[in-house]
Amino acid sequence: MRSLPTTVVPLGFLLAWSSFALAAEAAEARAFNGPYRGATLSRVAFPIGGIGSGMFCLEGSGAISHVSLRHRMEFFHEPPIFAAVHVAGDEGREPVARVLEGPIPDWKYFGRAGTGNGGTGTTYGLPRFREAEMLARFPFAEITLRDPAVPMQVSVTGWSPFTPPDADPSSAPVGAIEYRLKNITQRPLQAVFSWNTRNFLGNGSIGPIDGGFVLYAAAGAERDRQTALAVFVPEEQVTVDHCWFRGGWWDPLTIAWDNVSQGKPVDNPPVEANAPGASLAVPITLAPGQERTIRLHLAWYTPSSELRYGSRTSGPAFRQAPSRGAAATRQQPVSGFLGRGLVNTFDPDGDGLQGTLTSPPFKIEKRYLHFLVGGGSFAGETCVELTVGDRVAHSAQGQNTEQLAWATFDLSALHGETAQVRIVDRSTQAWGHILADHFVLSDETAAELRTGGGNAITDDPQRVQLLQDFEGSDYGAWVAHPPACGCDDAQCEIPSTYTPWYSTRFENVQDVARYWRQEYGPLRTRSEVFRDTFYDSTLPPEVLEAVAANLTILKSPTILRQQDGRLWCFEGCSDASGCCAGSCTHVWNYAQAICHLFPTLERSLRQTEYHESQDEQGRQAFRANLPIAEGGGAFDAADGQLGGIMKVYREWRIAGDDQWLAKYWPLVRRSLDYMVAKYDPRHTGLLEEEHHNTYDINYFGPDGHCGSFYLGALAAAVQMGQAVGEPVADYQTLLERGRARMVSELFNGEYFIQLVQKAGLTHTFAPIDPDSQSEAYRSVAEQVNQEGPKYQYGTGCLSDGVLGLWMAAVCGLDDEIIDARLVRSHLLAVHKHNLKHDLSAHANPQRPTFAMGDDGGLLLCSWPQGGKPLLPFVYSDEVWTGIEYQVAAHLCLLGCVEQGLEIVRVCRKRHDGTRRNPFNEYECGHWYARALSSYSLLQGLTGVRYDAATKTLHVRSQVGDFRSFLATATGIGTVEQKAGKVTLHVRHGSIPLERIVSGDE
Repeated sequence: MRSLPTTVVPLGFLLAWSSFALAAEAAEARAFNGPYRGATLSRVAFPIGGIGSGMFCLEGSGAISHVSLRHRMEFFHEPPIFAAVHVAGDEGREPVARVLEGPIPDWKYFGRAGTGNGGTGTTYGLPRFREAEMLARFPFAEITLRDPAVPMQVSVTGWSPFTPPDADPSSAPVGAIEYRLKNITQRPLQAVFSWNTRNFLGNGSIGPIDGGFVLYAAAGAERDRQTALAVFVPEEQVTVDHCWFRGGWWDPLTIAWDNVSQGKPVDNPPVEANAPGASLAVPITLAPGQERTIRLHLAWYTPSSELRYGSRTSGPAFRQAPSRGAAATRQQPVSGFLGRGLVNTFDPDGDGLQGTLTSPPFKIEKRYLHFLVGGGSFAGETCVELTVGDRVAHSAQGQNTEQLAWATFDLSALHGETAQVRIVDRSTQAWGHILADHFVLSDETAAELRTGGGNAITDDPQRVQLLQDFEGSDYGAWVAHPPACGCDDAQCEIPSTYTPWYSTRFENVQDVARYWRQEYGPLRTRSEVFRDTFYDSTLPPEVLEAVAANLTILKSPTILRQQDGRLWCFEGCSDASGCCAGSCTHVWNYAQAICHLFPTLERSLRQTEYHESQDEQGRQAFRANLPIAEGGGAFDAADGQLGGIMKVYREWRIAGDDQWLAKYWPLVRRSLDYMVAKYDPRHTGLLEEEHHNTYDINYFGPDGHCGSFYLGALAAAVQMGQAVGEPVADYQTLLERGRARMVSELFNGEYFIQLVQKAGLTHTFAPIDPDSQSEAYRSVAEQVNQEGPKYQYGTGCLSDGVLGLWMAAVCGLDDEIIDARLVRSHLLAVHKHNLKHDLSAHANPQRPTFAMGDDGGLLLCSWPQGGKPLLPFVYSDEVWTGIEYQVAAHLCLLGCVEQGLEIVRVCRKRHDGTRRNPFNEYECGHWYARALSSYSLLQGLTGVRYDAATKTLHVRSQVGDFRSFLATATGIGTVEQKAGKVTLHVRHGSIPLERIVSGDE
């Protein structure tokens, strides 16, 4: 019988270990910007990768997870990957082997997919270190591991290049994990470091590379053109096992661990195929007190994808067979149709498609034509028509709702004529689609034919003649124009799919690996310069933590960079894909980091908005096509398009490029003129007509939220127009009217509200049909109709209620658009009424996991003076970190620093690693872009803003003397105010400076 091993450990190490453990246990709460340990280490997962090139995460334990290398999120992808160390025994000491990770977090023990079956396919059962802690200093994260049985101190550092303002090095598909091993005994140690992985890319092959191996998703000659991951270390003595033991059950991992536990490097050449996994091993000799760092390089390559999004405005609306309900993405639930099928021209690509679908001719012998209709309310553009010869005899359209309702054409005057039904979609704006179903002829009214609840009618052939119910696999004899897909017309299809920028720079994974091997040292130094400059700050630790944590969004699959280098972004990521596509303008309004850190990338978003996504009228798609092309997936988001005008102003001031401004000014004017004509046709200075916004609903009547965007856009246009010598008197007049009206009509004495308008608009709202509800809820429908359109905020205290004024300020507009005292009053009301430190008693029937239970958070809206609608806007009870940060930054800008910091602390406490990943502030998806509003906290506290057009540094501190980070288009540095004197210290590049303006100058 084998005796249990006995490990002799030096007393000094035991004392150090004891001190470490006691300190971890004694910590009652994690300090902001401090290390994660114990419970707060549980959910930590730190992204490593390039901008638009994919990522993996280094967990707080040192494990690798979230491996997402194929241009999409793979949130639960935690392949069997592990680094390990074997320390040889001597003088009666047993050898010891450990995975270079801390303990498995408790939440992984049970509840994840497969744990009830034993956690097959994981490395959870392998021995690892007893304690871990992580300290993040973006773009670096360092983990310290300790175990009383291991005579080593181990640290694990993960990082990837981050080199503002130079975007290309930061976009390379590479990452690194550095393992530092230190001998803490008084004797020499013989050890073997290894890095081991299954080939998780597929049933491909594993090939050679100097110092390591390459996992391929495919085998054969074409494997370089598919996904591949190179893993290598720049060491002279590296032994590589290119093909693990082949076998059933758990044979490959069993043998791989046996090799680790014996400290046995295996030299095994590549094979053509069927390689279950691979390992690399590095022998190490450490003298007492000596340390050594193994620098593991990872480089990957996925040169193509199947990703595409959107449509050209001339694309066909009836490309598919009948729809089976709502489109897979971006469409609200569709209801009221009968059976399984219907016409839905939003499905699959949104409002951008156009076309007609026409029935065969039929002779009119019945009195009525009944049908179900929904969708857009644009007469002649989104409609159902009855044509007789060349004339339209009847027409009906939807009411801007996804609920179909019965419509009827009285055919009595057309008896004996030959007619056709034509379903029309000639619109590409918001609600530019038509829903239709169940066309029947009858001599009875629809009310007489209705049976039971809902929209059901009789199918008695003696009472109805069915023209079409769209239950088949195609449209039958109904003809689509333009022709349905399958034609030879190349213009009928979106031509290609997303190709990543890096595939135009590198030929294959070997090419990426050569670059990474060569540039590793310089890029590490550049990344250290960013890190050291950013953290050389006296700003509150909660602010530094909030800003840095959300810079990881730039490493996530939320961001793509297409072949020409332009950004194209999701809003966030679902578990297995991007979420909410198209560089959505009203979400990306909030993001204030890329414009300063990588200005060329930010300007690429303006290029798309004002060229491919804007038509000759000035109308913009707020979701851009992928690959970027003319048209888009959605149109007319008031806050998105108006915010874009302020962002053009911002980009001009950041870059100082007057020629760029002159080129964009005509496009900006066209955009603003379109918005004025559509949403303020009576030139009142506020948006009145139905306008779409970031809450995925439309406002009816003037409101502070989008109204403040309108005023900010007008103010920006005035300054840009004056700069290029263009007349802007009309914009100035509208601005003055809007200022006065917002104060006199929308300020209730404490905060700014919305005036819900039910009449007097060009497009009125569509009331709910009470008869569509079951008996108990018909009175509820009537109450909702009496209140006005669904989904308004009315008298509510909206956290985004002056959002456009925050955006104007952070974009550098010096104009005090609205009296600062009133804006401050609104923000203080938001802090007072909407900030909750415990949400246990708060009812949220919407999406609660953003903040719930004993979490704290800033509600999107409250109704402290009453008047909450029965159905307010759809996200009103939620908490979004991007809104928390913009409110906090705006409060700080106006001198309410403690209130702003309180919001930041409440937000970051939710993301302390215990329940949520501190580096994933999710909203409608992981790594959600809106949270990049946190970057504006730097400006909020210090007022620091660099104007390249005038080479002026603006400073207006709200925290007294300070030192803080500054990023510009040409360099980075720190700004320091000491005893009232301001100094700029350039750490990389150059920042030309002719003037410093501080305080209220």
